Amino acid sequence: MTHSLVAANILSRPTRTLISILAVGTGVILMLIIGGITTGTLNDYLNRTMSVGADFILQPSGSTVFYAFSSAALPIKLADKLRETPGVGAVAPVLAKFSSADFGLVFGIDLATYDQFPGRLEILEGRNSLQGNEVIVDDLYAMSHKVSPGMTVEILGRKFTISAICRRGSVVRVFVPLPTLQQMNGTEDKVTIMFIKAAPGADVESVFRELHRAYPGLALVRTTDPSVLLADTRMPGLKEFRLTVVTVSMLISFMVILLAMYTTIFERTREIGILKSMGASKAFIVGLILRESVIISLLGIAFGVGASLIIRKLITTAFPTLQVDMTFVEVLRGSLLGLLGGTLGALYPAYKAARMDPVQALSYE
Repeated sequence: MTHSLVAANILSRPTRTLISILAVGTGVILMLIIGGITTGTLNDYLNRTMSVGADFILQPSGSTVFYAFSSAALPIKLADKLRETPGVGAVAPVLAKFSSADFGLVFGIDLATYDQFPGRLEILEGRNSLQGNEVIVDDLYAMSHKVSPGMTVEILGRKFTISAICRRGSVVRVFVPLPTLQQMNGTEDKVTIMFIKAAPGADVESVFRELHRAYPGLALVRTTDPSVLLADTRMPGLKEFRLTVVTVSMLISFMVILLAMYTTIFERTREIGILKSMGASKAFIVGLILRESVIISLLGIAFGVGASLIIRKLITTAFPTLQVDMTFVEVLRGSLLGLLGGTLGALYPAYKAARMDPVQALSYE
């Protein structure tokens, strides 16, 4: 009987039910897509940072491995001093610049020193050259922008000629000569970071301690493990951004279900009065309202997850360089939060219905 009542109530108001389902689904979509872009971009960036093969990253104090938030404050001459440190095998100074046009970073590098690292640029097409106004891009950038060696592209407002295309997986997708980017940035003698590799056979921990002792005013990060790398960094506003997305998504589910259920209570006042006059308990009435809200929430979650998978496919097809992570754990978390928001939204209407006086409810017009 309970199931038939719930189904009848849902089907009797198809427009309101559909709007409620869409609203809950929208909340789930926000959590999965925005959260997926944030997580995917973060994980992809950290993995590509690890792929350089550096043992340490040296930066100005207070910097992060999200180099778009870091300034060019390291003197380029520091690289020579670092190479003299016992146990240091290779040092690659890098200037990072954020490109709003491609929503990504551009690295200014000295190709000779950068290629001393295990994550050296693996050239697929063109010449292994990076001088003057030359640029090397990875194959994913080349595919998405439909470019090839010899073609001209605009990077940071300046024309560059593509000298080569490298395999994807490097820390960024666009590399220009370090002196050129320094001149464009107005920081001829400064860089953003120093990638450091311990010499073969050297004890990495000993080298770390020596570097930490020699440069106490700088931020030295170990890259031995992605979790360690992430723990030693800070991305301004990331936690707050994620919390805001989750809060807004839950509020959408909460408010729509609250409004839908509350309005339904008034429309079904006589029906509730009849049920109570027939002996229906408060728990039965509350359960009836909550079951209806749970079913609507579950339908909304199913719609939201399905739509998110489609949207993810469309995003990655239109923007191949953009990563959208949507793991089972993320889907489960988004579904549970959507269900929680919908259930909480139904609590007050359920409480209101349970407290109705059957006599007044039967006389309600």
